This record gives sequence, structure tokens and C-alpha cells, in this order.
Amino acid sequence: MTYLSAILAWLNTALNSAFAIALVGGFVGAVGGALGAQHIAERAKRRDDLLKELRNTNAAIIVSFAICNAALALKKQHVQPMHEQFAKEKGLLDEFLANRSKGVLPVGAEHRIAADLRSFPAPTTALETLKGLVFEKLSAYGRALALVSVLDQSLVGLRGAIAKRDEWVHRFSTGSVPKGMFKSYYFGLQLPNGDTNQEFPDLVFAIHSYTDDVIFFSSLLCADLIKHGNAVREPLAKRSEKGIPRVSTADFGGPRATGLLPPDDQYSDWLNGFTEQKGEK
Repeated sequence: MTYLSAILAWLNTALNSAFAIALVGGFVGAVGGALGAQHIAERAKRRDDLLKELRNTNAAIIVSFAICNAALALKKQHVQPMHEQFAKEKGLLDEFLANRSKGVLPVGAEHRIAADLRSFPAPTTALETLKGLVFEKLSAYGRALALVSVLDQSLVGLRGAIAKRDEWVHRFSTGSVPKGMFKSYYFGLQLPNGDTNQEFPDLVFAIHSYTDDVIFFSSLLCADLIKHGNAVREPLAKRSEKGIPRVSTADFGGPRATGLLPPDDQYSDWLNGFTEQKGEK
């Protein structure tokens, strides 16, 4: 017991010596300094990561906006006039055939159509760049990823439909369609053997539908990316730091007002599959 008391007394004296206090203080200071330096380094890395994501988000917004504009231009200049002209001519033909069957017109009456045989190119887009940004450079998830995928599918479908229509335009223009069968193939009417070939009219409506898909999904992707960009920028803005890039914007008010931008209710089934979960940004 006396031996143990002597040891405890020595430890008490040693730990309260100037040397021990300096040693312990130095160790605590070193650990605190290291932790402080690590925190600063992690904070700087976090800031750099956020800035990089913000810049990549802005790039993705610009690319998706460009894709949407390309599809809007295609619809305005080529697809919508083609679609409306086809529907008009089909309506006039149906009216003519109905009047002839009722006896309003003689059996031998002829009907001429204004066929639209103009060709136009599929839009050129930077889709691969967009896919690389959204899938590899951003932390966005959920609907944004699905939008890129469905946009990819829509562009593939649009290019394929335009190419197949061009083949038919070439057939019509070169007289490759059997004589007297132009209207039957152009409008998908019944052929003399009782069959029908709906390929050309189906392509007209497919091109119109795919163009709307590209416009709608790319504009919706713009909106989602803008929302994501604002969420990324928020913690940077809270630090009151200078030189923080603003989130790029996209205004589709004009196309929406003129009817070039399809309404949301046209895609209600798709939209209902991506209800935002509570807590998502």
C-alpha cells in the first residue's frame, strides 16, 4: 500500500510538471490543428465539387435547350405544315368519296390532290454530349435520367421515320408506285386486291408524334436541370462567395403560346410515373 501511494504521488507530480503540461498541450494543439486543416481541405473540395457540378449542369441545360430548339424549328418549318396538309387533303378526299357514293357526284368524277412530297433532314443534335453530362458528370437522378433515355429513343424514332418517308417520297417522285395506285399508297386506301398499305400515312403521323416527343421531353429536361442547378448553387450562395456562376435559364413561353410546345396533358401517363418523392430536391 505504501509502495502504491508512492507511485501515485510521483505520477501526480510528473503530470503537473511544466514539461508534462507543455507536452500534452502540444499534442492537443497538433491534433486540433490537423483536424482544422482537414476540415478546411474538405470544405474547399466540397466547394470545388459543387462549382464543377454547377458548370456541368449549365452545360447540360444549354445542350437540352439546343435540342428542343432544333425540334421546334423542324416542327414549324416542315413537320406541322406536312401534317396539316396531309390531314386536309385526306379530309377533302373522304368528302369527295362520300359525295360520289351518295350520288351527289357522278361515278366517273375525278379528284386531284396536292401531295406534299418535299423531303427534309432530321435534326442534328449533341445528344451524346448530353448523355455524357447527365449520366457521368451530374448527381441528378430519377426523372432527369429517364428523360435523357426517352429523349434518346424519340430522336432515334424520328430519324428512322424521316428516312423511311424519304424512301416513299422517292418512290412517288420516280413513278415506282404501280400506275393508278398513287392515292391508295399515299393515303393508305384499299388496294384492288383488298389489302391496304398504311405505311406512308403512318410515317406522316409518326414524324409528327416523335417531333412532339423530342420537344416535350427536352423542354421538361431543361426545367428539371434548372431545378437541380438551383439546388447545387444554394449552399454556395449561402456562403456569400463571389464569382459563383448563375444557373442557365430556358424560356419556352413563345412556343407554348403558339401551340408548338405540346401540352402536359398529352403526356399525363408518362408524367404520373414520376411523382416527386418527399425530400427530393
